[in-house]
Formats: sequence, structure tokens, C-alpha cells
Amino acid sequence: MAPINKRVTLADVARLAGVSKQTVSRVVNGSQAVTGETRIRVEACIEQLGFRPSLLARQLTTGRSFTLGVVANSGIGYLMSGKAYMDMVREADRMGFSLLVKEVPGHSLEEVTASFDYLIERQVEGVIWAGPEVGDSHAWLDDYDPAQLPMPMVVVNAGLRPGLDTVAFDNLHAGRIATRHLASLGRKHIGHISGPMDRWVSRQRVEGWRQELVALGLEGVHLLVESDWEAGSGGPCLRALQELCPQLDAVFVSSDRTAQGVLFEAHRQGLRVPEDLAVMGIDDLPEAQYFIPPLTSMTQDTPHMAVVALRLLVRRICKLRGEPYPAACATPEDPSLLHTLVVRQSTQGGPF
Repeated sequence: MAPINKRVTLADVARLAGVSKQTVSRVVNGSQAVTGETRIRVEACIEQLGFRPSLLARQLTTGRSFTLGVVANSGIGYLMSGKAYMDMVREADRMGFSLLVKEVPGHSLEEVTASFDYLIERQVEGVIWAGPEVGDSHAWLDDYDPAQLPMPMVVVNAGLRPGLDTVAFDNLHAGRIATRHLASLGRKHIGHISGPMDRWVSRQRVEGWRQELVALGLEGVHLLVESDWEAGSGGPCLRALQELCPQLDAVFVSSDRTAQGVLFEAHRQGLRVPEDLAVMGIDDLPEAQYFIPPLTSMTQDTPHMAVVALRLLVRRICKLRGEPYPAACATPEDPSLLHTLVVRQSTQGGPF
């Protein structure tokens, strides 16, 4: 990487790559005139030297904005927080784009439309939808026609919809893996505390839990209680499951925060975890390892999902423009992502 106080020029890149400045300029501007080994060599030299072309010059030369829009939940939302957001910014920068985030303050069709109008007016070249999955916005996605927008769109973690590019965690698979883990410990009465059932994520996890119970020949598909994903609902939900099944010996909770409330209620009742009741969550929050006992959970690599969505969007933009893909997104990636089981003492027992 070049020193931060030294401006790297087209001439520097051309000299290192052994090509003309015009060739470097064509690569930077996405021209199809440079292909194969020459393009790869120039891109490698750009990365090595840390060359950053003038955005204004590129915009004037190409008539493009080199900006990607992101529609996010009110309060910015999980995709736009922490490491996921920073990884998206870095990946966009690597491919020559900047990000413009527009928050959707509510769920109405007017608010969704206003968010897209805001991005369209600023001439973004594509949109990542990480917005609300309820209300009119959910219906809007169900009825979405690609012809409605003058740019490609990728939808994140909101279910599969015909004609839409989507990147999502396989929450049905997660539900099955969680249930299988609890059953492998000899648990026979496995209840599930779901998230809000108007969310695709919640419905998929419920379906996975049910499918695995049936596959294992276990009863209990009625042992389902809905939560709001918050810790405060954990106690009432556990008590509701116990009323449905006094022999309840395991709970798969669709949120680590709600699982924290379940652990608190179990302790209040004098239940031993996991001896009397095995408890596991999903999300693998950083603090889950510090619950008492430490919580078995399932991690979901949200930063990776964000980057995969970004790369897919750039591929769609390049395809639409008939341009070669940047090296960072040259290889297609699987848009269906898997959770990873993280076993801790809330199901396996042992000291902590």
C-alpha cells in the first residue's frame, strides 16, 4: 500500500503494470476494450498501489454515479450496524462504488416509495433492500415487478420471491439443526418459542422445527409459542409452553434475547439448566457466552451476507451494462447461507 501522503496517479499504475495510461483509464472506467490478463494485471497493480481515481472525474467521464443505495429498517437495522456495515463500505470501495443508506421510518407504502424516490433522484445504480418485512412494505415486495425500478435490486433475508435476487440465511435449515441437536441429547418434549409470525425468518424457523420433529418421530408440533424477540417475553413464553406440556425438557428459542428471559424464568422456578431443561437460542449474540449458563446458539455471519448481497448487486449492474465483473465479484456465490451451531453449557452442561 502506498503511503497515505502520496497521491498515486494513473502513470504510477501504468508504470507498474507495463501498460499505457489510457489502458489503466479504460480499466478504471469499466471499458470492455481491456480484457483477459491485461485487465487482471492492471487491477492487481491498482490494489497494490492503493490507487483511488477521482470520483468526480469518473462521473463526468462516464455519466455514472458509482453509488449503490441501501434501504434499511428504522433504527438502521441489523444489516447496517457494526461490522456488517463497515464490511459493505470496504467492499463497495474495492469495486469503485460508494454507499448511500436511506432509512425507512415505518412500514407504509408511502414511506417505502419515498425511500426509493430519494435514491432514484440521486441516481444510484442499484439498491440493496434490507427494509422492514411487515405491513405495506412486505406486500410491496410480494407484488414487486423488476420493471418498477430503473436499476437492479437485491433483497436481503426476506424470503425467496420469483424474479427477485435474494440473499438470505437458510432459516428452515437452522430450525432443523437446532431441533436435531436437542433431540441428540435425549430430549423428547422439544418446544419452540418463535419470533413474530409476520416475519419470514420466524415462519421458516418454525417450519424447520416442525419438519425435524416429524422426521425424528417426536410428538410436540403443538408446542409453539410466539414471542416478540425481546428478553421480557421469555418468561411468559416458557410458562405457556409448560402449560401445554408439563414434561417439557427442551426449548429452541428463536432469539438469544428471548432465550435470556427463558434462562431467568427457569432459574426463578428452580429448574436446572440443562439437567431439567435444555435451552438454546439463535443469533449467537456476543453476550450469549456470558449468560448463566452460557447459551448454546447458532451464529449467522451477517457481515458475510452483506458482502455477498453487495457483490451480487454489482454483478447485476455489470451484466446490465455489458461490462466485465470486477475481480472481487467475478465468481458467483451461493445466495443461501447457513448458520453454524455453537454448543455451550445451556444444552451440554459442564463447568463454566
